[in-house]
Amino acid sequence: MHNSMTVDGKKTTLHSHHNFGGKHSSLRKETAKHTLRCLIGCNIGEGIGAAIGFALGMDITSSLILAIGLAFTVGYAFTMIPMLRTLSLKQAAKVTVIGDTVSITAMETAEFLLAFLIPGFMHAALTDTLFWIGLGIILPAGFAASYPTMYWAMRRGQQQEN
Repeated sequence: MHNSMTVDGKKTTLHSHHNFGGKHSSLRKETAKHTLRCLIGCNIGEGIGAAIGFALGMDITSSLILAIGLAFTVGYAFTMIPMLRTLSLKQAAKVTVIGDTVSITAMETAEFLLAFLIPGFMHAALTDTLFWIGLGIILPAGFAASYPTMYWAMRRGQQQEN
C-alpha cells in the first residue's frame, strides 16, 4: 500500500525514499523550512515582547511571560501560513499546533537555558559582541532542539491525510 501526499505541488508516496531526492528528502527539506520559519517567528515575537516589557518598565517575569506568549503566537503564524500551500487549513492548523507547541517549547527551553548559562548574555546590549556571539550559539541550538519535533508532527499530519 502506497500512501501519497503532495509536497511542493508534486505527488509523492511514503515509499518513494528509494529514489534520490524522494519523499523523505522532500519531507526533511519542508521540515527544515517550517522549523526555520517557526524559529524566525518565535524570535521576532520574543524580541517584540522583550522590547514592550522593557519600554513599559515591566519586571523580568512579566516580560518573559509576554515574550514567550508572543513567541508562540508569531511562531504559529510563521509556520502555518506557508503550510497552507501544501495542506488544508484544518491539517495545517493541526500540524502547527501539535508540532509548534512541542517545537517552540523545545526551542524556547534550549534558548533560555543557554541564555542563562552564557555568562553576561542576559545583560548584554545589542552593541555588545557577547550578544551576537550568544545569538550565534543560541539560535542554532533552538533550531536543533525543535527540528525533530516538527519533523514528527509533519510526518504524522501527512500520514493522517492519507
